[in-house]
Amino acid sequence: MNAATAPRRRVPPLLIRVLWGSVILLAVIGVGAAVGRWVFLADFATRVDPVRERILDVLRLVDPFLMERAEGLDQFDGRFAAHPVLTLLHVLPGGIFLVLAPFQFSSRIRGRHIQFHRWSGRALILAGLVSALSGLYFGILMPYGGPAEVAVIVLVGGLFLTAIGRALAAIRKHQVSRHREWMIRAFAVAIGISTVRIVAGVYDMALTPAGVRPAEIFVLSLWTGWALTLAGAELWIRYTRARGRGLYDALPTGRRLL
Repeated sequence: MNAATAPRRRVPPLLIRVLWGSVILLAVIGVGAAVGRWVFLADFATRVDPVRERILDVLRLVDPFLMERAEGLDQFDGRFAAHPVLTLLHVLPGGIFLVLAPFQFSSRIRGRHIQFHRWSGRALILAGLVSALSGLYFGILMPYGGPAEVAVIVLVGGLFLTAIGRALAAIRKHQVSRHREWMIRAFAVAIGISTVRIVAGVYDMALTPAGVRPAEIFVLSLWTGWALTLAGAELWIRYTRARGRGLYDALPTGRRLL
């Protein structure tokens, strides 16, 4: 039995809708954060912080580090304010990546507009590489959360670059299913920063009143958010692998996607 005739796993429509809803929500969060940092380059986190204060008030929670909050926000924002060009090289291509990537996984768009899929894929890879390399600069050389942040940034940054490279190599060899799987992993790393933000909000409300410091919560959120997103991506890859090979490798080898 070859790839084109392999059994296809039928994905329940509800699961597909939940997945796409989650992807769109996380993409919107990521793009919104990128635009916010672009517009308010030097103080985006500081401007958003009053929303956090109102939520704490509503929940009747007390921040024991409130007196240190302004200094911590200045430290966090200051990294970006001190390197405006590098910041824009991170957030703008990152936002473009999150906008374009979901279209790559739409079978309808891929089937009807193969040229758009090819050219947007090229733009996607370029944007991803620029955003990842500039993000590694901040995470490795100017970590807010210390060595633990450096470790997670090196890990996920390396995974992202590896995934992009292997996806590109696979499609050049017409290995469409393998290309799909590595692009899912790359997208999971990119969109994982949105999961990190959601997790950070939950951890902030739960752990700050208990005396856990902001930098520790930040690092814990990085590890948890990316772990959850990457685990979800791997589960999806394995759940759809037979179906994916039957669907994607059935494309004629003469129709290159990239």
